[in-house]
Amino acid sequence: MMHNFKYHKKRYILGISLIVLLLFFVLFRRGVFENKALKMAKYWDQQGRLRTADSVKRAVKVTKVYKENDPDPEVKLEDKELPGEDSVNIYYIIVGSFANSENAKIAAKQYKNDGYSTSIISTTDRKGNKTELVTVKAFGNHDEATSYLRDLQKEENASAWIYSQTKNQSLKK
Repeated sequence: MMHNFKYHKKRYILGISLIVLLLFFVLFRRGVFENKALKMAKYWDQQGRLRTADSVKRAVKVTKVYKENDPDPEVKLEDKELPGEDSVNIYYIIVGSFANSENAKIAAKQYKNDGYSTSIISTTDRKGNKTELVTVKAFGNHDEATSYLRDLQKEENASAWIYSQTKNQSLKK
């Protein structure tokens, strides 16, 4: 009888071990044992991907609408003459940044239809990549630009930002 008990004891221990191992594997796959920072990083990565997907869907819809209604929108950068010294900082309120100039024209046209005075600024980064910035307003004062930006972010575009550019002006005598 004692021999029979040892045999069953080994089978129970083996079965319980397999169940515990399976349970551990399932919990591990669900991320129970992960670091909290890693969980948060994965969460924010997922949220970023969702925002990107939403932006792409919105851009496709807007592109389709504007190509149907106006195949060649004309939006050009207007030279902003601001009073000041020889070298002046100009603060542009940027509502979109695009690698494709057609997408920049479409966004500028959309904001123009919403009543904004839009323009496009062409920039090139250090690597030589061209970027088109869609701007809705320019300021000569950083505080005014910041105040306008806060209002715009609340009402229209939460991802709007300020682009600062230094312009040299000739002295008028």
